[in-house]
Amino acid sequence: MAFNTAPGATSFGEDAALYDSARPAYPAGLFSWLSQGCSLGAQSDCFEIGAGAGLATLPLLALPVRSLLAIEPDLALADRLKAKAADDARLSLANAAFEDVELGRETFDFGFAATSFHWLKRMKAFARIMAALKPGAHFAMWWSIYHNPLAPDAFDSAAGDLFSSLEQKPGQRPEPPFALDIKARLGEMRAAGFENVGHALFEQPVDFTPQGLVALYATLSRVRMARPAARDRLLAGVERIARDEFAGCVRRIIPTSAFIGRKPA
Repeated sequence: MAFNTAPGATSFGEDAALYDSARPAYPAGLFSWLSQGCSLGAQSDCFEIGAGAGLATLPLLALPVRSLLAIEPDLALADRLKAKAADDARLSLANAAFEDVELGRETFDFGFAATSFHWLKRMKAFARIMAALKPGAHFAMWWSIYHNPLAPDAFDSAAGDLFSSLEQKPGQRPEPPFALDIKARLGEMRAAGFENVGHALFEQPVDFTPQGLVALYATLSRVRMARPAARDRLLAGVERIARDEFAGCVRRIIPTSAFIGRKPA
């Protein structure tokens, strides 16, 4: 039985090329933080949950790690990752759901989930992760945030009405993005048994053309799951605002919210 069968969790491979090209890279500082905070080195055996087309996989392989098992249930996304990293013998691919992959017991020095962990039933997933990690090993999870209703940037403010109907019922107060509910995420890690839990926020400027911004929003699950007519109106509105109100270039500061925890030794 899958940990999470929400439609949004299985929609990204419907246009794998778009998903691969539209998402901005994670900030370089994130991987330096992981390398130091999680004691990664040439003898580190790692696994990734929800590798997608390799947005986090390839930068992780740029670090001195010994092996990386990338778990990706969508065949189209897994094929794109395989094509991009086929010459790296350290990478192995599991085209299966996380709960169906045999991880072994106390096998890994590091595990991570990049913009994917929210699709799992988290406490069950944490228990499985904890069993797969060696004593003293680390787990990390992170998300890039493209829309924050509690702290809108200039584009968010201009496009707020486009997204309000997708996010909340009329009269409902906006909530923080999942990845910015830091107290809740750290609390879950502690409840799962992780120690030395920590959080860091990385921000990077990204310049978007109107077409690039449309492509990005077209990959977001809440947009993909909208009715076709509503989705088309929203994306047309994004393109119009970026073109007319931002002169065709939208600079956004994209935050990436990251968490780490250590399995007790």
